[in-house]
Amino acid sequence: MENSHYNYTRDGIFIVSLILIALVLEFSSGTDGVVTMHSVPKEKNAAPLTPPKAVNNPVKAANLINFTSPDGWLEDENPSPMTTFSFTVPGGAIVSAIPLPARIADNPMIVNMWREQVGLGPIDSTKATQLAKAVTIGGNKGSLYDFSGTQPIQGQTKPPRLIMASLKLGQVAWFLKMAGPAESIENQLASFTQFLDELKFQPAAYEINFDKLMQEAQQSAPTPTPTPTPTPTPTPTWTKPTSWEEKPATQMRLGNFSAGNGKAEITVMTFPGTVGGLLANVNRWREQSGLAAVNDSDLNKVTQQITISGKPATFVEAIGEKNSSLSVYHPVDQQTWFYKISGSSEVVKTEKAAFTAFLQSIEF
Repeated sequence: MENSHYNYTRDGIFIVSLILIALVLEFSSGTDGVVTMHSVPKEKNAAPLTPPKAVNNPVKAANLINFTSPDGWLEDENPSPMTTFSFTVPGGAIVSAIPLPARIADNPMIVNMWREQVGLGPIDSTKATQLAKAVTIGGNKGSLYDFSGTQPIQGQTKPPRLIMASLKLGQVAWFLKMAGPAESIENQLASFTQFLDELKFQPAAYEINFDKLMQEAQQSAPTPTPTPTPTPTPTPTWTKPTSWEEKPATQMRLGNFSAGNGKAEITVMTFPGTVGGLLANVNRWREQSGLAAVNDSDLNKVTQQITISGKPATFVEAIGEKNSSLSVYHPVDQQTWFYKISGSSEVVKTEKAAFTAFLQSIEF
């Protein structure tokens, strides 16, 4: 049997990545999230974990979903605190369930993160919709995605495969994943789809307090063994335009300003990795301004390549009738920096020169 542990056995990194997307969406609308994560360790470099004496799983299956597991499926004795259930199936694939806020379920960033897990590149929202197949989950209509990698990932000799089924129930989006060696998934696919069909969601599965859930998950998560302090993420300096009013920074908004008597806001944020990729972010910004999404072939028509502090970045102008934004996607040392002004179209257009000068002043 192939080593299936790398990238599959724990959903922690995947969950945190999805939470980061939720944070990006929260901050893009001007509201503050409650999660205070700032960086995500790479899974292959993760420190050994010391299990706590008792792990409280705030989303355990007994409260939310009733099910009967197929023969041969072995329940994970130490699942991530954010998974409702987790099984290892014959052949080494992993089956798990993760609840997240329903508002992020349809974002193409989610699909691109699944694709990234098996080594595939990003796609736009139109293509993502085309790839979704209908599936029955607990008597409800859901969507199913099936992604196969083209190259083996670390720890594997064959390309991986990932199947993700999703369902929105009230305020909750449920993600049910089977990932691992392609042969294992092929042999267990019929059992997986039948398992999905026979799930019985309880009333609590429709309403989850994610603020409380995140707090409990962080408290019950295994304590990492102390390791040397990693090199801190470099924080840039900049010069604030005189027309902007500086606001208190937060753990996520490293730069926080307003302009036009509060009708536009300017933010500086950073997240680990690619945060869904350039295309997904461009389309998110365009959607916020009431503009149509673009595909890969048209991406260069709506973006401009610039340089910030000697490193390449992408400038995105999304001017809508009422709301607009000027945004920059800036990868630096395995982080992605976002610089953005958004709000009233009139104010955003007026502040474009100041925003450009701000970008030119940034130094790492």
